[in-house]
Amino acid sequence: MKTTKLNILPIPTFSHLGVNFTDRRIENAIYDNITLQSGSTDITKNAQCTLTAENGEHKSVLQYVRADNAVLIDTSVKVENGAVAVLVQIFDTTEPIVSKLNVDIAENAHFELVQLYIGGRDTVSEIKAELSGRHSGFVSDIAYKLDNNDKLDLNLIADHFGKNSMSKITVGGVMSENADKIFKGTINFKCSASGAKGTENEDVLLIGEKVRSRTVPVILCSEEDVEGSHGATAGRIDNAKIFYMRSRGFSDERIMQILAQAKISRVIEKINDPQTKHRVYDSLGWCDIYE
Repeated sequence: MKTTKLNILPIPTFSHLGVNFTDRRIENAIYDNITLQSGSTDITKNAQCTLTAENGEHKSVLQYVRADNAVLIDTSVKVENGAVAVLVQIFDTTEPIVSKLNVDIAENAHFELVQLYIGGRDTVSEIKAELSGRHSGFVSDIAYKLDNNDKLDLNLIADHFGKNSMSKITVGGVMSENADKIFKGTINFKCSASGAKGTENEDVLLIGEKVRSRTVPVILCSEEDVEGSHGATAGRIDNAKIFYMRSRGFSDERIMQILAQAKISRVIEKINDPQTKHRVYDSLGWCDIYE
């Protein structure tokens, strides 16, 4: 077993912030090799997954991660010229997870990533998207619900190489009790990426005084003719809103549930498979809004 640095920030910042990288002790693992086809795949143990959308093809794939032990997941995606690929990843386990996702997006190709993190004692997730082709596109929509002592370290890097490439990163979630989250989002415009555009935004609701939320938005430019923007919002519950809902007969538990639903249901609704959607709502204890 060796200690490995993961989720390395491309440009280090002050070390006392604790966001430059994370250390994990990782065993030499045996992986299942999985070729992802359209449809849903359950991940219950270590897996190396590959997804290829060939020229002009449209492919939509779902990974549902739920395991009884620590899991290592390595997913490689190749989106060829003019192809469209959609990958939905659902992390629904209390066990430690290390997930790596590497994506190569060719000319006129488009990749959409949807991720949902339901709790997780210790989740480390790294996403690297390389927009290598002209007019390539990358859109990610990520949500999380963290409670108790849940811990999420999320690192997303979008490298723009292609001219007129586009990336849009949207992250949002709700945290309560002793939850701890780091989100690092980097948009990197390389010198060949003239005309490229990239945006990133995170919006998180904090419930309680002990939650810890750290956000590191980064934009790097080696090309002048680009457009990049980033934003982050972290807010606590409006006391006036709570008072109003209590006056309408809602319990505090129900109020928290409604507010959490408002934050992450937009991502759940992107799941096209009804059975999986029901599975997610059941795991969250929200079946009443699905039925």
